[in-house]
Amino acid sequence: MRLQLATSLAVVLTLVACSPAPAPAGIHENTASVEPAPLDPEAPAAEQAALAACGPVTASGYCGVIFGMTPEEAGAKFPVGLEGYDGADSSRQSDPNRCFEMFGVEPVQSVSFMVEGKKIGRVDFLTEAPRTADGFGVGTDAQAIRDRFGAAAMDAPNKYEPEVTDLTVTEGASKFVFEIQDGKVRGWRVGIAPTIDYTEHCG
Repeated sequence: MRLQLATSLAVVLTLVACSPAPAPAGIHENTASVEPAPLDPEAPAAEQAALAACGPVTASGYCGVIFGMTPEEAGAKFPVGLEGYDGADSSRQSDPNRCFEMFGVEPVQSVSFMVEGKKIGRVDFLTEAPRTADGFGVGTDAQAIRDRFGAAAMDAPNKYEPEVTDLTVTEGASKFVFEIQDGKVRGWRVGIAPTIDYTEHCG
């Protein structure tokens, strides 16, 4: 192995020595930038198709996943399944109240369920497909929500971003929280306390 490494290093040094000197500063040849791969134009349509049978987001949950369900029950109900990252295996948690998130798999994008105390406590959306029964979701004008709910729609400054307003509507034991930036919903969530109130998610 050491002989192979030494041989490889010798070849590299030889190639470097035989290579032409680098161009002077300010002269760039063949430096066309590499553009990032474009977003899949079919992604929104595929996501909408995957969630087509879900119906609207309600105060009880979304797409068969009801607040209070276990993570295992939620994964079995959500049409494309859910995947978790660090700490998502509830059977291996030493702390039964540990908070973690589960995410919809492709083609669903930016839909996540938050788990606390081994129960689903909220769902977050950063994608346009999921909507409330009134049609509210990402991209909705904030004023349309205020007009619909009147005094029940409460504005509060976002905890970390002064340019963002949290527009909250309470329905029974649940809250809808719409993050408003430049007059439109940029993301939103619905769930039950205390999970719904975590601006930091599980952080």
